[in-house]
Amino acid sequence: MKPRPIHYMGLYGETILNLDDSYIKQIRDSIELLRRGDVEGRRVSNNNFGWQSGFLPQTGPFEKLSQKICTEAFDFCKNLKKFEFKKIVMTALWANINYKGDINWPHNHEGDLAGVFYLNPSKNCGNLSLVNFQYMRTGLGNYLDNENTIGIEPKKNKLILFNAPTYHFVEKNFSDKIRISMSFNLDILNE
Repeated sequence: MKPRPIHYMGLYGETILNLDDSYIKQIRDSIELLRRGDVEGRRVSNNNFGWQSGFLPQTGPFEKLSQKICTEAFDFCKNLKKFEFKKIVMTALWANINYKGDINWPHNHEGDLAGVFYLNPSKNCGNLSLVNFQYMRTGLGNYLDNENTIGIEPKKNKLILFNAPTYHFVEKNFSDKIRISMSFNLDILNE
């Protein structure tokens, strides 16, 4: 996955992981069991919308996905010129379920990299928008060629990585189907 610039402070990349349907179903079924056991979920960027799990283990049904994400993140960082690091560590992994009409408010993440993996998106289920609020503070954004918002359409098996401080949000799910995704935080270590 090759990093691409977004505004003057950010990078993002996207790729398709090609995980098989049976494994995707296993993850979805595990998330559904978790949701049934914790109907309220946690309230963070989804406050008053959708469902979000607590932090998930990087073992069991989530192990293969966690490893694949870290491998892709390693390749992503290797493509940055003169950037030195030793390894990528996943510090948090959680599930999101967005029902019709749900959104995720603008927010950013802890760590060095963050991202999302889509399990079952449908048409019009809400794009991920990466935003640069810096230009909005002065109103200069209206006069610059630099894109202040990058909209990324969810697709099954799509992995998106971006630098964790980048503000982002999920647009409204206009689909009648639920959208299930996995979000995560990663640290880049030099030891």
